[in-house]
Amino acid sequence: MKKTKMVFVASLMLISTVGFAQLPKAMPKMPSTDMASTTKVATDSVATDSTVILLDKAVSANASGDKVATVQALKSSTAAIEKTASTSKSDFKDKLMAQVGNLQKLIPLAESGMLGGGVIQKAAGLAKMALGANQISSLLGGASLLGKASTLTSNLGLLKGGLSALGGVSASTGGSLISSALSSVGTLSSGGAAAEPAVKSSLGSVLNFAKGVL
Repeated sequence: MKKTKMVFVASLMLISTVGFAQLPKAMPKMPSTDMASTTKVATDSVATDSTVILLDKAVSANASGDKVATVQALKSSTAAIEKTASTSKSDFKDKLMAQVGNLQKLIPLAESGMLGGGVIQKAAGLAKMALGANQISSLLGGASLLGKASTLTSNLGLLKGGLSALGGVSASTGGSLISSALSSVGTLSSGGAAAEPAVKSSLGSVLNFAKGVL
């Protein structure tokens, strides 16, 4: 009995030794992904969309003569833009803060019912441009633009929409640059990484234009 028990124990030890020897020395590394960057882009996109809604609400409320709603929308949108600026690491941080100042100047006018439709439309348009440019600039600062075509397209649309409130040569020049950038962004899905240099160059031209306008 004692001999049988010793043989059994020895067999277990042999099996354990072989089993551990077959295990890999190190677990394979999982592919690294910039989760923090992706999460921030998604969060910033939601914040931008919400701010745009507030800006549109300010314009529509002013058009309908609702002073209280206009003032509230202006205050909420300026607070939202200021919050975006506080976390921004792009070249448009100061541009965002400049729009905060511009919108805040409109609040006394809105309270008195003296805020003109054209004035608030132009201010809202510039604020939208700053928000869109800030998003695009942040995306350009990342490792890659692959998988971000939808966000880029959305923010280019925001820039283009903001231009409509400016009119004149600026709207024409900016519109042409943005249209070119939209076409370029469309090549990301088919061209992949090889298309990125041209896309970045096109987006860079749009941002340089936006800096001049803002």
